[in-house]
Amino acid sequence: MRTEPITEDTIAEVRMHAMAQPAAGLPRLARSLLQFGWQVDRASPSKRIPYFEEAAAIYRRLVTDGTEEHLGAAMQAIASLGQQYSLVHADSLALAARHEAAALARRVNSHREGGTQESKILADLAHGLAECGQFAQAATVEREVVDIYRAAVSRGGYELSSLLAWSLLDLAIFLDLAGQGEASLAIDHEALALQRRVTETDPDRQLPTLAIWTAGASLRLAGSGHPRQARELLRESIAACDQLPAEGERGNFRFLQAVHAAHFARSGVHDEQPDADGVTPIGVHPDQSLQPVFGLSFHHWSFSVRHAYRKGLAAIGEAIIARSKLSPGDPARLAELGTLVRRRNIRASVLSGFEYRTGHYPDVLIPALAHGVALERLLLAADPIRGPQRLVRALTDHAAACLTVSANANAANILREAHALYMTIDNRSH
Repeated sequence: MRTEPITEDTIAEVRMHAMAQPAAGLPRLARSLLQFGWQVDRASPSKRIPYFEEAAAIYRRLVTDGTEEHLGAAMQAIASLGQQYSLVHADSLALAARHEAAALARRVNSHREGGTQESKILADLAHGLAECGQFAQAATVEREVVDIYRAAVSRGGYELSSLLAWSLLDLAIFLDLAGQGEASLAIDHEALALQRRVTETDPDRQLPTLAIWTAGASLRLAGSGHPRQARELLRESIAACDQLPAEGERGNFRFLQAVHAAHFARSGVHDEQPDADGVTPIGVHPDQSLQPVFGLSFHHWSFSVRHAYRKGLAAIGEAIIARSKLSPGDPARLAELGTLVRRRNIRASVLSGFEYRTGHYPDVLIPALAHGVALERLLLAADPIRGPQRLVRALTDHAAACLTVSANANAANILREAHALYMTIDNRSH
């Protein structure tokens, strides 16, 4: 049924009713304010905020006496207020609203089994804390999300398995950033085990996801000093590719794109850290209070971080052009250029679902990843000691992107080359 737009006259009328009969009128007024706020021109988010603030204030009054009737609505209203604060880059107010909404979500959960809306609000708080560098606190909150989904799946809510897998990935990221590497790896293994179980129940839909997930996880394990497990995961990814048709349909493209982007970004997180000599990578600004958390969906990022991230992409593009004009045979120059190309490709993959048309992956990103592989081959020829690990990473990222567009046979061949390179690395280490 179509809902009629709310007007200022409607709000004035409802406000009079709320004064006369607060019990029925105040909830209606809060709903009307929220609906009107969403109607305000998107190009002027600051004009929306007073309506969201007034609605939030009403809901605070309605839930202060401990009644449950309006808890869910209050939670949603204050979460929406936090989103509006983020839109105008009022980041401290946005985080405070997320804390408040999460507190209400916990109250909702104490009265009933947790649902996806409460979990999402808790996850939003975890994401906000991580952007502020409060990784241990983010992990603590994300554990609440994981526990809610674990319980739901154990009760038979198997359709929530994908949400559990994503929340496990987020938790692993936060733990890793908080310096809890072993705990992070344990969560990674739990996420992998879950993805395997999901694939067994629905192989037609889930095999591409498993292939991308295992390829991405192999890079995480290789970077954590577990090359044997990384090789095993690459073999598992190849086996999944071999069960797929050489070329498939792209019906699940958006989801596979999100899986690839998350693992690709996570595997490149160390590229974005300041170098040992203190040189800051292009597009990263340590003096800013908020920073992107690589591996999390761009959908969850604050708008301040989104803005800085887009600007960083442009800066990297300019730097690539400048570096490309330097001596082509210099290993240091090749390594620097390869890292810049990788940073650009990570940003392009993260932004793909929000900034670009559907054809961006096959037409732009995959050729760009192939270019990155070509640069790493040149580096391997110029520097055989350092080159293999970098080439493995470039090949794995390229293969995972091919899987998102169902170029499965191509992905399998690329992964086989990456797996063979691991043997070269092993032989040299011995």
